[in-house]
Amino acid sequence: MNDLLRFLHILTASTWLGATLWVASDVRRTLARGPGEAGALDARVSPALRLDLVTGGLVLVTGVLLLVVGGVHPRAGIMIGFALTLVRLGVVGVGLLPAWRAIASRLQTGEAVPATDAPVKRMAMLSGIAHTLWLVALAVMVFPV
Repeated sequence: MNDLLRFLHILTASTWLGATLWVASDVRRTLARGPGEAGALDARVSPALRLDLVTGGLVLVTGVLLLVVGGVHPRAGIMIGFALTLVRLGVVGVGLLPAWRAIASRLQTGEAVPATDAPVKRMAMLSGIAHTLWLVALAVMVFPV
């Protein structure tokens, strides 16, 4: 059971990393090409953001199950990683997702959104923060801290 939980934890963490790795740059590049290219953007970005939130939640669930069922000792690095995971989910859910919704609502009304617009820049900034948090959480959980 412990091996299965570890496998699921690593699988969901890997999926979680890749879910939105490309989103901010895709939004910026697509918007820079003009309004004609932005039509399919919602079909790519919204599912990726949802996948990010779902897999992030699954990482938390499998991590807690590893602690409770798997008998993993919750050393400081694991607890720091757990906290950073919660912060990262907050960055995506409270920052990145609303920034995307602001862009998507303008695109749906036919309004052109420049690649230099504030929500686009916010997405790039928050995406960088989110992935840095992911990397630090991974490092403190894997390496003894």
